[in-house]
Amino acid sequence: MITGVNTHFEHAGADYHIQIEDLEASAELDVRVYVGGRILFQKRASYRTAVEGLGNPRHIESAVREELEKILALVKAAIERGRIQA
Repeated sequence: MITGVNTHFEHAGADYHIQIEDLEASAELDVRVYVGGRILFQKRASYRTAVEGLGNPRHIESAVREELEKILALVKAAIERGRIQA
């Protein structure tokens, strides 16, 4: 099981706290972006299709990790483009 990611990303003088949590029971990743304790962005992203048909737990974990990394990159890009702002 992947627990998730907690990371900081600095952009334009603001320190963004990006938190992604694996909600394994619902096959979703809960994504939140904070600045100074205030939630700027929150979304749940399903990874059900990414793991469909994968029986081996290692393959499932790898697929979930890949989805998590994709979402982290997308969130950072959204911050850089001003789509998520402090």
